[in-house]
Amino acid sequence: MPRDRRVLLTVAVYHLSNDGAVQVLAGQIVLLSAVFSFGPFETGVLVSAGLLVNAVCQVLLGILSDRYDPSRFLPIGIVILGVASFLIALCTTFLMLLLVVVLARAGSSFFHPVGLAWIGREFQGAELDRSLGYQSGTGDAGEILGMASGAVLGAAVGWQSPFLVWGVINLGAVVLGLVLTGARRTPPRASTTPSLRELVASLHDVRVWLLPLAVGSVSYNVVSYFGPLLLHARYGLDSLLAGLSIAAWLVVGTVLALSFGVLSRRFGRFALTLAAYPSLGAGCLVVALAPDLAVALAALLTLGAGLFLTYPAIYAFASEQSHAKLQGAAFGFVFFFQLLGGAIGSLAAGTVAAVFPGPPAIQATGPFWLAGTICLATAAYLLVLRSRGTGRPAPAPAAHTPP
Repeated sequence: MPRDRRVLLTVAVYHLSNDGAVQVLAGQIVLLSAVFSFGPFETGVLVSAGLLVNAVCQVLLGILSDRYDPSRFLPIGIVILGVASFLIALCTTFLMLLLVVVLARAGSSFFHPVGLAWIGREFQGAELDRSLGYQSGTGDAGEILGMASGAVLGAAVGWQSPFLVWGVINLGAVVLGLVLTGARRTPPRASTTPSLRELVASLHDVRVWLLPLAVGSVSYNVVSYFGPLLLHARYGLDSLLAGLSIAAWLVVGTVLALSFGVLSRRFGRFALTLAAYPSLGAGCLVVALAPDLAVALAALLTLGAGLFLTYPAIYAFASEQSHAKLQGAAFGFVFFFQLLGGAIGSLAAGTVAAVFPGPPAIQATGPFWLAGTICLATAAYLLVLRSRGTGRPAPAPAAHTPP
C-alpha cells in the first residue's frame, strides 16, 4: 500500500476510535444522569470541564507535535483514552466520573492537532479537501458508533459495558496503526520549540476561523448532550431512543462529511461554510419551537446536519493558511479556541437549562435557543468575511491521491 494511503488509513482508524470513545458518554447521558443523580447544570459542568482540559492540552500538544514523529506521538493519546475508558466503568460518584472524564479528554486531545497536521503534511489542494473529508467522515462514523453503542449497550447490558468496549477498541486501534505505519516514520517538521513570535504568527494565520469553530463546538455539544435530555424531558423518549435519535443525526452528518470533497469542488468551501451556519441555527430554533417529536427530528436531521460540512472546510482553510513547519501549533490554536468555545457554551447551556422559566420540558429547550441564536450571528460574521475576500481558493500543487 502506498505511503499516503497508509497514513490516511491510520489517521482514519485513530479518528474513529478517538471520537467513538468520547461520544459514549453522550450516548447514555440520560441513563448516567439517573445513575449518578445529576441534572442539566451538572451536565454542563461535566461537558465543559472535559472540553476545557481538552482545549489547554491541545495547544500544548500542537506546539510539541511539530517536534515529534506523529506516527509515534499520536498513539500515546489513544492509549490514555483507552485506559480512561476502563476507569470510567469503575466510577461510583459524580466526582469520580468528572475526574476520569477529564483524564479521557486529556488523552483525546492528541488526535486533532497531531492527526490533522499529519494529514496537512501529506496532502495539498483538492486532495487535502478529499483527505480531510474522508477522515472527518470516519471520525463521524466513530461518533455514531459511540452514541449508538452507549445507548444500546447501556440500556441492554449496563452503563459500564460501552466504556469497556471502547477501551478495547482504542487499544486495538493503536496496534493496527503501528502495524500500518510500521518502520516508516514521518520526520518532524521542526527540530526546536517555536519562538513566541512564530506562535503568534501561527495564531494570526488562522484567526478568522476561530469564532466559527467555537460556535460549531457549542452547537455540537448542545445537540449531543442536551439533545437526549430534551427528547427525554419533552417527548418522553427513554435513554435508548433518545441516544439513537442523536445517532441518526450523526449518520446524516457523516454522509455529508464524506461528500465534502465533491461538494467543495462543486460549490466551494466558503459557500458551504456560509450555508451551514444559518441552516444549523434555524434547525436549533425549530427544535426548540417544535410542537411535536416528528418536526423536531426532521429539523435536526436536515437543517441541523449542516454542522458537519463546517469542520473539513475550516480545517482545510486553516491548513492552507498556516506555515507548513508550524501546522501542529496552528491546529493546536484552532482546537484550543474551538474547545474553549465549546466549554464556555456547554456551561452556559447547562446554566440556561437550569434557570430557563417553565417546567422541565420547556427548560430543556433553553440550550437550543442559545445555540440557534449564536449560529445565526456567526452567519452574519461570515458574510462580513466574504465581503472582504476571505475564503478564496489557494493554488493547488500536485498531491497524492487518497483512496
